[in-house]
Amino acid sequence: MKLLALDTSTTYLSLALSLETETLVFHECVAQKHAERTLPEVSRLLAEAGIALSSLDGIVFGQGPGSFTGLRIACGVAQGLAYSADLPVTAIPTLDNLAWQAGDGLVQVCFDARMQQVYSALYRVGPDWERLSPIAVVSPEEVSLPEGATMLAGDGFDSYPQLLADARERLPLSLHPRPHAAAYIRLAESGRYPARHPREAELLYVRNKVALTSIEQQQARSR
Repeated sequence: MKLLALDTSTTYLSLALSLETETLVFHECVAQKHAERTLPEVSRLLAEAGIALSSLDGIVFGQGPGSFTGLRIACGVAQGLAYSADLPVTAIPTLDNLAWQAGDGLVQVCFDARMQQVYSALYRVGPDWERLSPIAVVSPEEVSLPEGATMLAGDGFDSYPQLLADARERLPLSLHPRPHAAAYIRLAESGRYPARHPREAELLYVRNKVALTSIEQQQARSR
């Protein structure tokens, strides 16, 4: 399959374009410039590959959780490109990406959620790949390692080392601390995630109360 994948859930802009025999990648820290950089870098990858957007089979994006602004950018770009080229979109959780990158085993993922919290979930990665717990937002102190865990994944373990020190001492940490677009390609090819019409693209915020609080604060300032 020929797919374009994108992730803007962190300070990194991660793009991957899969072709018949290779995958072209852009994975770079852009700070807060996702809105400025995403479309130009997508155009550059397509030009480098010598193919039109309409020649692809679909677009894949990281649906969250992660930076609220970043998630909206990824979803909006994916929808816009998909509508323009009549392509389906596939939304994949960021924590699924981190677990897949960690490799086979029982993987505990902790992704920095800011505000002294992490997004957390447990996975069994391998031939019988599955998410064993819901993706939730918790304090680092609430993360407990299950019996048999073999790997840690995600930047939450680096962001809160003093709170997750016990876990770091017991288990190895994945070398991939943030979502990577090339991993979305592999996950999409697994057939586990449905390709949908772009109007059905959904974000996974998890911490919806934060969005509500932001609105409440804005309303308070306007009074």
